[in-house]
Amino acid sequence: MQHSSGPHERPGTAEFHEIDAHELKPGLRLLLPEPEGDAAGANGPAARTAAGDGTGPEDAETAEILEIDTVLDDYGNPALYFAVMDNHINLRVAHGTRVKVSRGKAARPADLLFSGPVPSPAAGAAAPEPDAGSPTADAAPAEADPEAAPSAARPGLEPSTPPAPLRGPAQITLDTGDVVVVPGAAPAGPLGARPDLVARIPVPSEEPEELMARIDSEHPGRHAVNELARRLERGINVKSGACLKDLRDLAYELYVGQADPAAALQVADLLTVLPYDGNPARWSSIESALALAAHLARESGDEDRAAVYSQLLRAPDTVETDPFRAKMAERVRERVLNQPNLYDKEVARAAGAKDHAEERAWRMLRLGSLLHLRAHGGSRAFPADELDRRIDVELDAVRG
Repeated sequence: MQHSSGPHERPGTAEFHEIDAHELKPGLRLLLPEPEGDAAGANGPAARTAAGDGTGPEDAETAEILEIDTVLDDYGNPALYFAVMDNHINLRVAHGTRVKVSRGKAARPADLLFSGPVPSPAAGAAAPEPDAGSPTADAAPAEADPEAAPSAARPGLEPSTPPAPLRGPAQITLDTGDVVVVPGAAPAGPLGARPDLVARIPVPSEEPEELMARIDSEHPGRHAVNELARRLERGINVKSGACLKDLRDLAYELYVGQADPAAALQVADLLTVLPYDGNPARWSSIESALALAAHLARESGDEDRAAVYSQLLRAPDTVETDPFRAKMAERVRERVLNQPNLYDKEVARAAGAKDHAEERAWRMLRLGSLLHLRAHGGSRAFPADELDRRIDVELDAVRG
């Protein structure tokens, strides 16, 4: 039996409806903005949402609102809402904006994490041909997008195009007629991951596509591995959020589902050398891979390498230059580290119902949170030795 796995997503097919920005409140699950780097926007939420049915895509990026701060204009009217999310980011939403939130918790969180074919428009047949809007199309060979192919040694270290200019201050006219000025975007950090840290990660001995082909051949009959490896073998686009998610999912499946830590670390390293660029959708996959890689390095006794991954994972902690955004980011980190969501209620409810597939799915999400906490150095709530113990418990539970 195979299982596909990965942290930071609530499993199941989400359904969304629109609300006004002033209706945002803690506990709502918000559909995140479309990743700017997806190929031609073909994989964005708008492109993948069926017209008029209010159903979001299975791989839509969502996050739960932990806290809402309202910023008033000079007349005392709401101008902006700062949403503190549970995936280590905060979003700015202008007053008067319509946003999409989840209608409720999916009934079967095992659907995305449990193995086997998942019926969807992109994966209905055994060997589907890629279409224009599928994640497979994002990972198409280099002739479709010459800049998409990674370098043989370090994909993402030497960007082939200059970064887009930062968004400057903008004026927003509220429905009350008032005009407020929204600060521009803060700089997104360096163009590449820190060279001094990346140099301490072994350079891969084969092309990424060759690695995918080898992994596919080494795990015959393992659907969860074969499907991802064959899709990635066609080409890896490090600018595509869908492609990065496939790499992250494959790394977790190799380690948790197939007990192949060596291959899992090789796949994770394709993500660990990518920089933090300020895009939450792409960073969630990179961050998950860094947490897994740090654990695998510690497990093999390479503490120096584990420390490198931990330092790379903390890249967003100091990237903000805008004082207000930096303060908000710090509040998010404090809450995530010291009040982490370990899905205790969900695990207990599934265990009480004797639904083993659902229990495993929630435990996989718990494992992802524990790996992140451990790679970040622990917290006041969970010291490092306690996290190591809990990680071992969860691994035994999901593999049992």
